[in-house]
Amino acid sequence: MLYLRWLETSRRHAGRPAVFTDGKTLLFRELAAMVDLQPMAEGPVIARSGGVDFFVQILRAWRDEQPVIPVEKDAPEPILKCAPLPGTRLVKYTPGATGVPRGIFLNAEQVAADGDRLVEAMDLKPEVPNLSVISLAHSYGFSNVVLPLFLHGIPVHLVSVPFPRAVEEVFRSHPSVVLPAVPSMWRAWHRAGILVNAPIRLAFSAGAPLALSLEQDVFASTGLKIRNFYGASECGGISLDGSDRPRDSVHCVGNLLPGVDMTLTPDGRFQVASTSVGMGYDEPRRDDVLGNGVYLTRDLGHRDEAGLYYLTGTVGGAINVSGRKVSPAKVEAAILATGLVKKVRVFGIPSSDPERFEEISADYDLMEGASFEELKSQTVDRLQLWEMPRHWKSVQEE
Repeated sequence: MLYLRWLETSRRHAGRPAVFTDGKTLLFRELAAMVDLQPMAEGPVIARSGGVDFFVQILRAWRDEQPVIPVEKDAPEPILKCAPLPGTRLVKYTPGATGVPRGIFLNAEQVAADGDRLVEAMDLKPEVPNLSVISLAHSYGFSNVVLPLFLHGIPVHLVSVPFPRAVEEVFRSHPSVVLPAVPSMWRAWHRAGILVNAPIRLAFSAGAPLALSLEQDVFASTGLKIRNFYGASECGGISLDGSDRPRDSVHCVGNLLPGVDMTLTPDGRFQVASTSVGMGYDEPRRDDVLGNGVYLTRDLGHRDEAGLYYLTGTVGGAINVSGRKVSPAKVEAAILATGLVKKVRVFGIPSSDPERFEEISADYDLMEGASFEELKSQTVDRLQLWEMPRHWKSVQEE
């Protein structure tokens, strides 16, 4: 079903740009031809972000009715605790709110429902490309950038790094763009002054709270309204701030997307019902509610009389660093694997930078004869740079 949708898209837009990258333009018919040359996939396909091959591998998997597991370019091989459920076409491998990596299984109908819903709600057009500055392997990027490309012909401009000058250069390439990003990026671009007269038709932010001061400052200086977007890996898009003026509460995540219903449980958690809710996890837990169109989030919040939703907290254990969910257990395991500490505890602390939201802190007790410099050096070899603790504190064994 997903591959048939892609074939329809690639034929309808055959001579139109699909992907802009490295100064080149790849047409839809050229992307389709690259997929045709791929060997048959006989099992789950791992698609690594960072280039055109990421799109090719996703389409290859769907062509051969196999699941695809998107991961970042330099990420270790994902390890699933069980085989994908029958009918799985997408596995989102994510630490989620609990901080422990798990696979989420979605079938073709659920994947398509998410993409269709976002294109409708965000009014995306084939004439206006999405700028890809966020990870396409994560749910936010996959839903907002990859699916509109495959299902609706919304082109993608791959930006190698989200640095202000690189993004400003891309702005010069298009009369109009859509830009989904995270708060730390919006802050860097605003400080660099590149948002003034930028050809941004729609601006979105997700992954971490968008500070009101940033949203208001950008609007005051450029007239650009950054729209707060809320979603989850388990169910895709949930709500969107559709207002044309800055919000008056940092907790506001807007109105529900078309076809999404959300209720509050007695303990204040959001429970989502929609056609894009996944089938289940590779390692279910006793308190999970995921399947049959319903997902119980670990997010806390409320709804006001106008139908606006407010996200006020979470009961999860993940550390939210600039929109990335970091598993404390993973970081602790990496530090322990150095053999240089007797014990370690990793946790999140509030960041002085509101767009960063949280920072990673590690309390450690060194083995006799080990040095802190050696500990950091060996730890960085085992983690992504954004997973490294920013704060370290030596504690004595009690």
